[in-house]
This record gives sequence, C-alpha cells and structure tokens, in this order.
Amino acid sequence: MASMTAAWVESPLQLLGALEHAHATGDELAVVPRSGDAQLERTAAHLADRRAFGTGDAHIALDRRVMPARLFRAGGDWLIGDAYSGQVQWRLERAEPQTVTLVDDGAITRRLAQQLQAAEPLLRPNPPRAGSALRRELAARTTRLLRRLAREGRLRVTTFLAPSDPAVVALRDLGAIITCHRFDATRQKGLRAQQVPDGARIVLGSAAVADRLVDPQREIGRLRALARESAIAYLPHRREPQWFLAALQREPEMLVVPAALPIELALAGTPRALHIIAPISTAAETLPVVLRGTGSIVLLQPPVPERAR
Repeated sequence: MASMTAAWVESPLQLLGALEHAHATGDELAVVPRSGDAQLERTAAHLADRRAFGTGDAHIALDRRVMPARLFRAGGDWLIGDAYSGQVQWRLERAEPQTVTLVDDGAITRRLAQQLQAAEPLLRPNPPRAGSALRRELAARTTRLLRRLAREGRLRVTTFLAPSDPAVVALRDLGAIITCHRFDATRQKGLRAQQVPDGARIVLGSAAVADRLVDPQREIGRLRALARESAIAYLPHRREPQWFLAALQREPEMLVVPAALPIELALAGTPRALHIIAPISTAAETLPVVLRGTGSIVLLQPPVPERAR
C-alpha cells in the first residue's frame, strides 16, 4: 500500500485545498489541522463526518499546535498550506521530504510564485522585525529548497487558479507539477446555502473592523443602506468581533448567518442563483469558481476607506 501524504493546514481554505488535491489526484492524506482556529476545527469535523478523505479510518487529526515529527519526516510526502509559516520553514530545515505539495492560502499564492521565480526569501509582506536576520535566512533557505525540489520534479502545486494565470505559468516554468481544480469536491460536501433565505442578497464580511481599518459605525451605516434596498444575509468573516455582529443583528432586514464554515463550503452545491456582494478578497475569486453554472453573480464592494487615526 502506498504511504499517505502528511498534510499540515492552518486555515479553512488550506483544508479545502487539501480536500481538492485528494479528490483530483487520488492521494491518501493524513490531515493535521493546526489547533486554535475554531472555524478550521469545525471544517475538519464537517469533512471527517462525511468521510471526505477516505472510507476507512478517519484521516484527520485535531488539536495539534506543532507539526508532528513522526508524520513530517525526512523522505516522506508532505502537503502544506502555508509556505510562509515559520513552523513549516523550521520543519523543512530539519527534515527534507521526498515531495512537497503546496495548496492555496488565498491570493498569497501569487506572491509565493513571484518570490520563488525571483529567488527571494519567502517572507510575508511587512514581516515582524523581531529576529529578522534569522527569520530572513530561514526564509531564504526555504526558497532554495523549494526551487531545487521544483527542478527535480518533486514540487507539486494544487490550485484553484486557472492554468493561464501568471502565477501558475511561473511555477510551471520552475518545474513544479501543477494540478488545477474547480472545487468539485467542495461542491459535493457543501451546505448548499441552506441558511440563506430565498431572495436575500448575500453580503460577505471582512476583517476590516477587527483590524481597525474602518470605523465600525460607518460600516454599520453602509450595511444599513444596503438593507434598505432589499433584505440581506450577512455572512461574517471568521475574525469579526461578536459585539459588531450583535449590532448588525439588531438591524431590520438584516440576517446574520453564523460563520460556522468557510464561505466556499457554506454556499457550495447550491442550485440557486445567488447575488453576492464581496470585498476585495480571496472569496471574490473563489466563489465564481465554486458557484459556476448556477447563474450566481459576485459583485465587488468598493474598498473601505481607512479609518482616520
């Protein structure tokens, strides 16, 4: 029997990427979600209940804060969702896998492709200064390793981006083996927009209030104006504060749908044509793919003005 690929995921979208990789390639995965994210843990439980990763033993473990060395060992096959993670980069420093598969962690997939192509250290925008020299060296070593694995045919990338996307082309030029998916497995396991009333427009939340990028009262006013036009179902971002959502729940013509699962999984599989207003975000790119064929419309919300400081 072929050995399982050990998969380390740190966000719900990364977990869906692992699901799509297993569906597209037939690889069996031992999925280890990092604990501490309630939505990620609920998503893992939802997929485990539906035997999304196999019909035998459960292949999803919970409550891990560090990558277990017994799974992420030298010579093994690894799937990782965040190549920028300090934990991932440190583990790659300690043990070289036989193969690495990268899945999407949102739009940062494009940044990753640019940095690998340019042989730049894999650092997020505006990294913290603490330990910056050490962190930069670790990131540079990760870049060198992934570029070498790509040249040797040992780096794979599974992504929702189109084959013609410049990021996909750049990764392929480096030697990476690319699998492009269309969220087929996500649609099979989705909740079909069951909590969204017929006729309600869907407004997606963002982390702008949590990150203090927009004044909360101004954001409530914007949403109140939308609700005056027609009833809306507000699907929060997983980091939106409860006090803000409680304020929205008091608004007439506005239903706040709890963010139990990622938006892609919450809406996937619906036969209805949905009208969605989304901030500039990964969801604005993923949802047209998830909902293709339903006649759904995804409109971009103008960027929120930064809060005066």
